[in-house]
Amino acid sequence: MKSRWVFFVSARHFRTKRREKGHTAGLLSVLGIAAGVMTLIAVLAVMNGFQLGTIEDILEIGSFHLQVDSSDAEADAAVLAELRGVRTAVPYAETYGLAYGYFPDPLAVLIRAVPSGLLNLDERLATRLDIVSGRWDLADDGIVLGQELARRLGIRVGDEVEVVGFTGAFSATDPAATSFPVTAVFRSGFLEYDGGWGFIGFGSGAESLGLGPAARVGVKLEDRFRDRQIAGRIEALLPQSSVETWREYNRAIFGALRLEKTMMMLLVGLIFVVVGVNIYQSLRRSVVERTEEIAVLKAIGSSPLRLQLVFVFEGLWIGVFGGGLGLLLGLLVTHNINRLFAAAEVVVNTIAWVGAWAAALVTGAARPAPGVFSIFSPAYFYLEEVPAVLVPVEVAAIVAFAVLCATVAAYAASRRVSMVSPAGILRYE
Repeated sequence: MKSRWVFFVSARHFRTKRREKGHTAGLLSVLGIAAGVMTLIAVLAVMNGFQLGTIEDILEIGSFHLQVDSSDAEADAAVLAELRGVRTAVPYAETYGLAYGYFPDPLAVLIRAVPSGLLNLDERLATRLDIVSGRWDLADDGIVLGQELARRLGIRVGDEVEVVGFTGAFSATDPAATSFPVTAVFRSGFLEYDGGWGFIGFGSGAESLGLGPAARVGVKLEDRFRDRQIAGRIEALLPQSSVETWREYNRAIFGALRLEKTMMMLLVGLIFVVVGVNIYQSLRRSVVERTEEIAVLKAIGSSPLRLQLVFVFEGLWIGVFGGGLGLLLGLLVTHNINRLFAAAEVVVNTIAWVGAWAAALVTGAARPAPGVFSIFSPAYFYLEEVPAVLVPVEVAAIVAFAVLCATVAAYAASRRVSMVSPAGILRYE
């Protein structure tokens, strides 16, 4: 009850005008915190969207959660599929080669031999491979190619593609090409797979490329973060096999993604340091301006600690209001990120079109066509929209860090309160 006045005075200081600059200093501090929170939330959401999309594509399409070397992959896949926590187990083999199509230049391609009913065995893979033309059919040595690879080779469904494998009967002096009829073209949204992957079944074509019996089993888990636990169980069940987890197989790219996110957080987080310095200078001036008030409160018995808390709470209000405003703006921007980009494109195209019309009226040139500017033009970017994923823990940490920066800056500024001597000040007032 005796300390209730601390909250009252700090709230009053936060609301009332300053002698020199009115509400400007406090308003700029709140807006600075809000801008930092909004920017960091939006940036991290977009980074999460791209990174999680990349990770899921790699794990669901490319590398599996566990990879098991096996001498009898088909039999081992049937055993592993029954393990608790395993979603699917698929025998496979793969090799690199050169693909020849309508155009004369060959392209490097990764050929993966899989069971014909792969999409039925792995439903999540089926959701990520969008069959844009044809039908998934690996029987009779059929092949399914990525959309970008088919475009670069100049072939369509029904055409044949010749593949020279680097294993099996490969000879550098006289390479033998194997022909595969293209039965389908897929799009995953990941350029590496769409531009350089092909799927075939286990048949005579696979044998000619050196992809005879499957040598590995790709295992996908219900929870990929239990990979080490289930890997231990597989090693105990199949002692002659070696198991590699997704963390080991992809540690280079996943480590790079983690470092990228950490550095981005540090760089954008510098906004809070700058705003914290601004809050410190603002509240330090506030202490100087309110020296007489501090002297009066000390004279009637207030302790220096409680007077410090007045200014600490003033900084806390700045952090809370700025963090709350930034949180609302950040969520708004994140959920409408693609609409904002679309609106920006409309504005830029409108300005360019109006400028071209004005120039045409002056010079007498032909009427200009509407603008076609695109921020994420398909000519430069392989994406249809910007993904954004909010992680609640990260959002809460950003807001908490913003409030903490404002509070620490206020505490540093409030230490000057202990230097105020009420006797010396009131004597001359």
